[in-house]
Amino acid sequence: MKIRIDITNKRFGKLVAKYPSGKAKNGNTIWHCVCDCGNETDVELQHLKVGSTKSCGSCSRVRYDLTGQQFSRLKVLRVASKKSAAGNTFWVCECTCGNIIEADGYRLRRGSVRSCGCLRKEKAAYQIRANQATLARMGNIDALKDVNGNPIQSIKIGARNTSGVIGVSFDNHAQRWLARMMVKGSLVLNSSFADFEDAVQARKEAEKKYLNSKASV
Repeated sequence: MKIRIDITNKRFGKLVAKYPSGKAKNGNTIWHCVCDCGNETDVELQHLKVGSTKSCGSCSRVRYDLTGQQFSRLKVLRVASKKSAAGNTFWVCECTCGNIIEADGYRLRRGSVRSCGCLRKEKAAYQIRANQATLARMGNIDALKDVNGNPIQSIKIGARNTSGVIGVSFDNHAQRWLARMMVKGSLVLNSSFADFEDAVQARKEAEKKYLNSKASV
């Protein structure tokens, strides 16, 4: 398409023009644009030039635009397609470890979510190594083992367990299910899931991988 005014890669508010995609009925060139939130839209050149259109129209309805902001280990990339039960906007975030997650914007701003889960894992590992009683047992292959050589905490339901599944619990603060497993003093599984079934499945797979017996949950 022959164009009179080339605005390729020029910014107009939150929109970056990419290529002409057609003509409007009034003869104005229509440009295909990419919004900072990740959405794509077609806008008339005149609307871009006078500033009457500055975004895709979806992200502008977000009360708090978190695009590009950093929250601890998470950098906000764009608006996600889902919302929480309370109507909060979810955001696609990249963690410093490279994982991509979707997080509730309200909980990001409050500091309730600070990583993809890797921060919790590192803190848990640090606390374990800082526990003198645990350190004293490390290296003792007979400590806390059953007759099959499996860690007791990995095959028996503890008194504080409320899920009915070994190694699976609910984090009230994060509102997510946690699946965990300790082997030889190290966390080999420490992941969170939105669904209970996914947490149970992760625990089962860890048992098959790390335990000698085929423990059933």
